[in-house]
Amino acid sequence: MRNQKVRQRIAAGKMRLRIRDLRNLGPRSEQLLAEIGIYSAAQLRERGAVRTYVQLKRAGVAHSLNMLWALAGAMEPWPEGRHWREVSRGDTRLSLLLAVEDLEQTLASAAPRQPN
Repeated sequence: MRNQKVRQRIAAGKMRLRIRDLRNLGPRSEQLLAEIGIYSAAQLRERGAVRTYVQLKRAGVAHSLNMLWALAGAMEPWPEGRHWREVSRGDTRLSLLLAVEDLEQTLASAAPRQPN
């Protein structure tokens, strides 16, 4: 989050945390997430970075791993976040990539098969 006053208002329940208030994410990210049905920071947190990234990728919206790093960084530690470059170079990089690959394989195997 950007400043102390925003944090205080959110903690007091006077303000709702928007996606653009999260670190690494802005108005454009908010628009992209709306395309897959995520309209609030709470919905984003509920779905998680990996699932959200895979949904964006399957919708043809995310073309870069930078979105994965940004999403993961926005949620760790909640709601302060870490810079996406820290995530991309950090210890969690490999586990995020493996989780994306695993989810994509799971979704691919669950998809209905086309008749030959």
